[in-house]
Amino acid sequence: IYDLGGRMSQNNDPLICREEGDIAFIEINRPDVKNALNLECWQLLDKYCDGLMDDNKIRVLVITGRSDDIFSAGVDVTPTDPFIAGMFEALQNRDKAKLVKGFAAMQAVVSKLARLPIPTVAAINGLCYGGAVELAAACDIRVIKEGAVMCLQEARLGLIPDFGGTVRLSRLIGPARAKELIFTARRILPDEAKALGLVSHIFPAENFISHLSEYVKSITANGPRALAVVKEICDTTLAMAENQALEFEHERAAENILSGQCIEGISAFLEKRAPKWQS
Repeated sequence: IYDLGGRMSQNNDPLICREEGDIAFIEINRPDVKNALNLECWQLLDKYCDGLMDDNKIRVLVITGRSDDIFSAGVDVTPTDPFIAGMFEALQNRDKAKLVKGFAAMQAVVSKLARLPIPTVAAINGLCYGGAVELAAACDIRVIKEGAVMCLQEARLGLIPDFGGTVRLSRLIGPARAKELIFTARRILPDEAKALGLVSHIFPAENFISHLSEYVKSITANGPRALAVVKEICDTTLAMAENQALEFEHERAAENILSGQCIEGISAFLEKRAPKWQS
């Protein structure tokens, strides 16, 4: 169980962070409300990301639902939740500045997840709606369990995916596809999610965790420094002109070589053994 500012993550926390070797798991743990994400969940995610930013032992982060068949129903819109109550108050007072501040604060948490230097995997193990799709879209990779369902239902409530989801989804699958999914608020099954590029893999419902574990280990088998550099290049060069992006790439490639991690990788290859990566 993960150390959270001097306190250990507890089994009754709405978000539980635990470690298995060099893999960290963040599990959404509110089964009574279909793992709906309340303000405390976002606050814990923010703190966990801060901890992971400085944790050299962890090589991959996996986000999933603690329940077997629920990832998350999305943002908890219960009026008594402090975030929702504050937004309702801002609406009643026509206080645009407070609304903007609230959305910016939530987007900052999701962006912190997106900017972690390690690979992140959203393991969608069941129902995944609204804000949970936005959370998954902020991860580097999404995998889904056979039988799971995704849906961006915000427009049915007169809302939009406003935790960065509208932007990220457009960049992930293209503006036309993103608009269609948001405009219709329809259910997306695993085969279509994969065809759209919303998820990379569909794992069988039976032994989902075993398939997930095997997949994640295929990531941790590789050089951690190289993975961090690749992530930085992919994320940073999106808005660059090609020449500028290529210059950024060769600068980071040189820095990666100078880190010396490739010496272990090449030696292991030549010696026909698994590399022993150092943090």
